[in-house]
Amino acid sequence: MSNWVCKLGPEKITRAALPTVVPAIVAMLVVCIACAGPQPTPQLETPTATVAPEPTPTRLPIEGAIWILASIDGQPPIAGTHLTLTFNEPWFAGFDGCNDFGGRHESGQPIIERDGTISLPPIATTLQGCVTPPGILDQADRYLDAMKQDAKARVVDDRLHVLDGSGEVVLVFVREQPLAGQPKDPVGTSWRLVDEEGIYSEGDTTLLFLNSRLATGTTVCRDYTVGYAVSAGRIRSHYKGMSGSVEPCTQDAIYQEHQYVEDFGWADEYAIAETDGSQRLVVRTSRGKTLTFESLPQPAGDIFNKRWRLIRFLNPRTDSSGTRLSEKSDVTPGEKITAMFDIGSIEGSLGQNSCTYRAVGQDGTRLVGADETISIATAQVVENSCDDGASLSPKQQRYLDVLPTSERYTVFGERLVIITLDDGALVFEPERDVSGAQ
Repeated sequence: MSNWVCKLGPEKITRAALPTVVPAIVAMLVVCIACAGPQPTPQLETPTATVAPEPTPTRLPIEGAIWILASIDGQPPIAGTHLTLTFNEPWFAGFDGCNDFGGRHESGQPIIERDGTISLPPIATTLQGCVTPPGILDQADRYLDAMKQDAKARVVDDRLHVLDGSGEVVLVFVREQPLAGQPKDPVGTSWRLVDEEGIYSEGDTTLLFLNSRLATGTTVCRDYTVGYAVSAGRIRSHYKGMSGSVEPCTQDAIYQEHQYVEDFGWADEYAIAETDGSQRLVVRTSRGKTLTFESLPQPAGDIFNKRWRLIRFLNPRTDSSGTRLSEKSDVTPGEKITAMFDIGSIEGSLGQNSCTYRAVGQDGTRLVGADETISIATAQVVENSCDDGASLSPKQQRYLDVLPTSERYTVFGERLVIITLDDGALVFEPERDVSGAQ
């Protein structure tokens, strides 16, 4: 078969010749189309600058990650604010720069549908009254509103975009990088805060996880106690309380103490990692701060060769919701309770040295074990040791009653903690004379 080429030459065509030339051109076009066979339909380019592509199924890459807000309405968040978002099937949670928020679909419906549609359940928030930085509450309102009105989600280059009903991108998030290390069980571990910037006072802040619900520690000013819970790398602080008086503390120390306790109260994630042969605990808060602690091991023998003074009881209790908490009860100087430990006994004074007591183990066996265990059979006042027939105060008697429930001990920094069978604790510090020497 011959190949046909349809071609129109460049000859100039006058207006007078149009009546005769146009029919000829039409006839030639018909012939050209016929000889060329079926032609493909022309493809028109659609402008992409004004039409946002439909979100694709992106639920799996979005789920479980912590997303940090990078821009809102095309602008970065207010300086000093840290806004986050997490989705996980029927629930979502986050921090709007001022308050924690979250919610879940009781039906089990996912927050993000397969087509990217965001369907929020009723939202619960905390009620912090933030006033700084300026505009923080307006930003928080806009942040949550952006996810309520026909919003859709998509992932672009590992960034999460939230689009409004018109297809405009209103929120952009970056994926938070996981902490180095593993979420190991922290119970029984003790730590010292690494404070290279001097925000909290280097070397003065410690942390001890007494059990799965309670932690305690020291700051540059006073001691503190927190209720906490951990699960799958997440850590939450339920409550916090301070012990002791601020009278001996400087204003700088009070500020540093407040800053640390406030920051730790926003704990969100944690991991324990091996670094240069030692362990480090890293706690990241929902406000974007990172607290780093170094391991604080203490030889078991540190319980001996010191006279210890009881400074507080930590009393386990259960609140109306069933949450296991702890109440602290400080010991006043007038109720002075001291203790000297050896392998087989504890001896000390009660109330300005007016009474003495002795605690012993079972049938003369070791009272203090090499593995930081304590097993006490009895604790009682030594006969005729109280001056002028002095009687014991309720806290002194309570101390003697609690001692036989002792289970284990730990020494961290300048604190000795004896942990009891009911998850309570006795907290001691080294006794000092009036000059401050031990």
